[in-house]
Amino acid sequence: MFKRLVQNGKNLFEKESSSILSAATIIMGATLVSALLGLVRTRLLIQYFYADKAVVDVFWAAFRIPDMIFQIIIVGALSSAFIPVFSRYLGKKDESNLIASSMINSVMIVMISLTILVIIFAYPLSRLIAGGFSQDQLRLMVGLTRIMAFAQLFFGFSSFLTGVIQTHKRFLIPALSPVLYNVGIIIGILAFGKTLGIYGAAVGVVIGACLHLLAQLPLARKLGFKYRFVWDKSHGAVKEMSLLMLPRVLTLSLVQIEATAIVTFSSWLSVGTVTIISIAQQLANLPVRLIGIPIGQASLPFFTKETSKNDLHSLATMVNNTILEMLYLALPSSVIVLILRIPLVRLAYGADSFPWAETVLTGKLVAILAVSIAARSLTHILVRVFYSLHNTSTPFITNLLSTTINIGLSYYFLFVLKSGVIGMAFAITVASLIETVVLTSLLYSLANFAGTHLLYPTIKMLGITLITSLALWVPLRVLDNLIFDTTRTIPLILLTVTVGLIGMGVYIALSYLFNIKELGIFVRLAEKIGGWHKALSESDETLETSEPTV
Repeated sequence: MFKRLVQNGKNLFEKESSSILSAATIIMGATLVSALLGLVRTRLLIQYFYADKAVVDVFWAAFRIPDMIFQIIIVGALSSAFIPVFSRYLGKKDESNLIASSMINSVMIVMISLTILVIIFAYPLSRLIAGGFSQDQLRLMVGLTRIMAFAQLFFGFSSFLTGVIQTHKRFLIPALSPVLYNVGIIIGILAFGKTLGIYGAAVGVVIGACLHLLAQLPLARKLGFKYRFVWDKSHGAVKEMSLLMLPRVLTLSLVQIEATAIVTFSSWLSVGTVTIISIAQQLANLPVRLIGIPIGQASLPFFTKETSKNDLHSLATMVNNTILEMLYLALPSSVIVLILRIPLVRLAYGADSFPWAETVLTGKLVAILAVSIAARSLTHILVRVFYSLHNTSTPFITNLLSTTINIGLSYYFLFVLKSGVIGMAFAITVASLIETVVLTSLLYSLANFAGTHLLYPTIKMLGITLITSLALWVPLRVLDNLIFDTTRTIPLILLTVTVGLIGMGVYIALSYLFNIKELGIFVRLAEKIGGWHKALSESDETLETSEPTV
């Protein structure tokens, strides 16, 4: 009995996903756990260190340079280049290992070089990014940046293992790895926070990065991946990856410039602003992390497979279905975050050291950012369709437009209209909406997709989402004023859960009444998930053999 239970659990981790939605569901579940731990991590940061707001501001700002390098180099290589090309060589184990090792080594050399430069020039870089910080803040930022830059090296290698595993359509282990990353940071705060101060959280980042890597090594080995210290730059696949990387690297550079500008502008505002905009984005991005990113990540191998068949009609059908499935989840999520913003902020960050004024301001920022949740989720799918078509230039040009609008509007609202951080959140939302509209228009125009198949179902979803927002707002007001004493944590949780369940119930009922087909899709998926152990025991896709890695 125990042996069978262990084997079923082992099979679950190694099972190949057969559809975008099943793969995305695996990622969503693991991402939910990771996101919840991320909220715990942030609450601990506020609880332990927010008494000195400037220190927490520095911690968020210190993430910028290391994360910028990681996002541009590693994510740029994986999303647009590695997975689409590497997937074509899965049947040729020796050659695929050569290609993967060559790409890992070439990219990691760049990562190591940039990390050394960051460590050496940490002070001028910190001053450039957070020019509004005091000298004490800058000195602290230098130390934190150097520690967290080192952690990105582990992340870099680990992320390529993620690419290898996901190309084999195994998504659970890569999705669970960020859980261990957050566990590492939590360990750092709890174990070293009182002795090392905010440096304890930075040490936790390194611990988390190591756990992220160690979690993926066994499955990568079982899938037959053998790392070698080689670099075959003449191989056609390596050349193709390098060419595909460049536009994506440029695109991600724009995204990182955008994120860095937010920190830079925030550093010139009142103390605590960097933290408030960071945690507001974290909470508003939660549905994007749970819906948009998982579906986008899971869709790329499937889009790539359809593209390789040169069947644009089949690809268009898959894209339309994926977009509607994503919207079906993202639209109600956006109104839940919008209506329940204050309870969610209080539950996520409401430590004693986080004052009510900051809670209200964070809630306002979350409300503005929530408007673009569906759009930002949709963007993760749209750009991957372009990548599957080996078109990385269009997302770059579109993102250049979005970045220009965001930075331009942020500067105007902050330094001309003096609207503070509220204006910055508004600029982020406007830029996100414009980017999604432009990407959608270009995709359906360039690829000759039939957008009419999306129009009517989307209008129906928007209609029931509007009614659901009312079904959330009315009970929230009534229960808050008449039933629950929300000055205490337990009643606050009960209020949030009750109102959320009412909203979800109304949305599902309306979906049934208006014949939203995505409801049936998710019901059938839930039935499959409920019987996962049976499906796995009958599956012939589960890995049975493995080869050791060096």
